[in-house]
Amino acid sequence: MIPLAQALKRRINKKQANITGRPSIRRSFLIFHNGFLLCAGAPLCNIFLLGIILLAGCKSPQELFYRPPGTAVEVYETVSRLHITVYPAAREKSAGAVIFIHGGGWRIGGSDIPLFQDWENELRSRNLRAFSIEHRTAPAARGRDQIEDCIKAVQYIQNNADRFGIPPRRIALVGFSSGGHLAVMTALFLSKNIPRRESAVRSVVSFYAPLDPAAMFTSGDENIHRLLLNYLPDSQIPDDEDESKSREAFLRRALMDISPVDNLHTACPPSLLIHGDSDSLVPAEQSIRFANAAAGRNIRNVTLQIVKGAEHNFNQSRNGWARNEEKRALDFIINNFN
Repeated sequence: MIPLAQALKRRINKKQANITGRPSIRRSFLIFHNGFLLCAGAPLCNIFLLGIILLAGCKSPQELFYRPPGTAVEVYETVSRLHITVYPAAREKSAGAVIFIHGGGWRIGGSDIPLFQDWENELRSRNLRAFSIEHRTAPAARGRDQIEDCIKAVQYIQNNADRFGIPPRRIALVGFSSGGHLAVMTALFLSKNIPRRESAVRSVVSFYAPLDPAAMFTSGDENIHRLLLNYLPDSQIPDDEDESKSREAFLRRALMDISPVDNLHTACPPSLLIHGDSDSLVPAEQSIRFANAAAGRNIRNVTLQIVKGAEHNFNQSRNGWARNEEKRALDFIINNFN
């Protein structure tokens, strides 16, 4: 276990100078996990590499960023030029909206959701219209910056509900890994102090998400430390041994500020937490801790689904059990629209 102060001091000492400007291959931070590139502080060529790695493991050809005919891209935030991908509707009027938030350690940009092809038919059969959103990325955008982007994107979609042919109060969020963290935080903020019948976000689904960052930070995994420290707000505390208590206090506050467990409230929308019990990057304990925190506060609408033998990013699998978990997510969403 690495104390919070020691971990923060390590970051300050290193200064992370290599994340300003264009990083080189040597400076890139890559995690290859179960054949998948989880995070990169790398040039765009590494995003291409992600596609090669992913598609090489597929039993059937899949497009990494699949856009069916009729897909559109719109700007929802003009200052940073952030986009949403608007996937085509099955009918003129949809039963509801599903907004996807991609993963990538808070560092991968773009508005497309990987492997949308896996979701397309199931969404259409339920008459759900899909969107996916872009947010700013770490290390430039830290802490609540990305959460605020997601909130703006959801509000943009809701404000344009008539044009998109969706009910404005039938919106669900689905996020993967860091995107699952952002989805849950967005749902918590948008539902706070609002009666459920008036909330736009009717449910949220997280796949293998870090939902208790402070607990994960102390796990001792250097990759996790680097991911979180690149995402947390910068500390302005001097690099001085006498300031260790101040550094630790800052880090604790920063972790709590972006922690779904610490921001949980009784108006939390129905939540489905899907996590593999063999996830060695973001342990299933992360979803378990959120579910236990909800139970401890008598919040009864949090459902935990532990998938036996599943690793991180198991949605990439070409096996039927992975598709079944996606169907489970969509059925959960439909049930909570009623």
